[in-house]
Amino acid sequence: MRTPVSEQAARHPVRRLTCRVATLEQATPDIRIVRLEITAGGPFTFSAGQYARVAFDALPARDYSMASRPDEPLLEFHIRDVGDGASRYVARDLRPGETVTVEGPFGEAWLRRDHERPILAIAGGSGLAPMKSIVETALACGMRQPIHLYFGARDEQDIYLERHFYDLAAKHRNFRYVPVLSEPSRATGRRSGLVGEAVAADFRDLRGYEAYLAGPPAMVESVMGFLYRRGVRAEDMHADPFYSEAEKAAMEAAEPARGR
Repeated sequence: MRTPVSEQAARHPVRRLTCRVATLEQATPDIRIVRLEITAGGPFTFSAGQYARVAFDALPARDYSMASRPDEPLLEFHIRDVGDGASRYVARDLRPGETVTVEGPFGEAWLRRDHERPILAIAGGSGLAPMKSIVETALACGMRQPIHLYFGARDEQDIYLERHFYDLAAKHRNFRYVPVLSEPSRATGRRSGLVGEAVAADFRDLRGYEAYLAGPPAMVESVMGFLYRRGVRAEDMHADPFYSEAEKAAMEAAEPARGR
């Protein structure tokens, strides 16, 4: 009998790290890849798919998923500019050499390495970060089941790390990468539409799959509903909810109205 998820949950000590910005990379017009070197507080252990609370400058900490594998020396984060707070600071002001505080790990959407069932990873926007960690870790540790990564982006300029994933697919016959554009501004030879629609077109029966999802909450909730209808058990779908500060404020404002 399969061990319940609550009993096999990843257990790592929560640590508070001092880090230095090692490299910055502009992945898309609004996503920056930030790589951090741990200078104090380690060692830091986590499972692929988990996240940490990251504080830049004197700003409040925000939750960001690790995009690096757990065995890599640098911590990698993909940070999208949502117009305020830490994301705006990273987009405009962050420089190599700066000190960053990281606390973690947290989250339940970590790679289950004890199963041999097919893996379906679905990402939207900067939700690619934890899916990158999950896919890379699964391949690096020799998981041989089919592994599918679907990446949903708005337009051509929003696709990033494409060459990286195609190279992985060339090296690992069990891995498949599918980018999907939801709002292409011109004619394209790529798949287009919602990322969930692309998955629906490719799979009629998903019984026996393990699914990992990350991206805008509305996308994640919609796709999880579809996966359930196609046979993925609720306990085999893994996603940690991430809301922007604006979304959190809107939900908090709506809460009193529900109580009236």
